[in-house]
Amino acid sequence: MSWKYESGLDDTYSIEEHIKELFKVLEPLEETLVALRDKYELCIQCVGYFPASGHGINLNYETISKAASLGLSFDYDFYYVDDHGHDLDYQ
Repeated sequence: MSWKYESGLDDTYSIEEHIKELFKVLEPLEETLVALRDKYELCIQCVGYFPASGHGINLNYETISKAASLGLSFDYDFYYVDDHGHDLDYQ
């Protein structure tokens, strides 16, 4: 089972801003999420494409606290490309 939500923000926003947008959808579902977390792993999957020079991530206390209260974990998949290759049409 999975739900797929996207933040609706473009890739110029920080990962934390994307997560804040997702919380706007998830927080009203808190009762449902609490009931589901006993049976399922609840996870926010974050995928990022970054320049080869690297990238760091910082989640503040408020973000971590909200995720914990909803029973959510995070999974990060970061890809490092020369020129934001996710915009390219790979064939």
